[in-house]
Amino acid sequence: MGLAVYVENQLHERVEQLFDDLQETFMKSCETAPNGSIRRGVDRYGDTMLNGYQLHLLIDELERLPADSRTETMRRIIEAARHAIRLRGYLYFVGD
Repeated sequence: MGLAVYVENQLHERVEQLFDDLQETFMKSCETAPNGSIRRGVDRYGDTMLNGYQLHLLIDELERLPADSRTETMRRIIEAARHAIRLRGYLYFVGD
């Protein structure tokens, strides 16, 4: 199935869903991210939840990637993170 990403509101209700692409570009960017980065904490096989503070860091990390390495999936995750921030909610990553 691959990595699923859910936007959750403050009550942890899922309001949006997206998936990593078939090439797993987002997950691969997480696995190759430097130690200590927010992306490095996203687990391929488990669940990971990011709060508003962490989402700002995730957006910054993704936007600092070279433009040619930012895939459509990464752009969608940035938009999902912004949506979660507006809701004062979370991004919930569900691994395989």
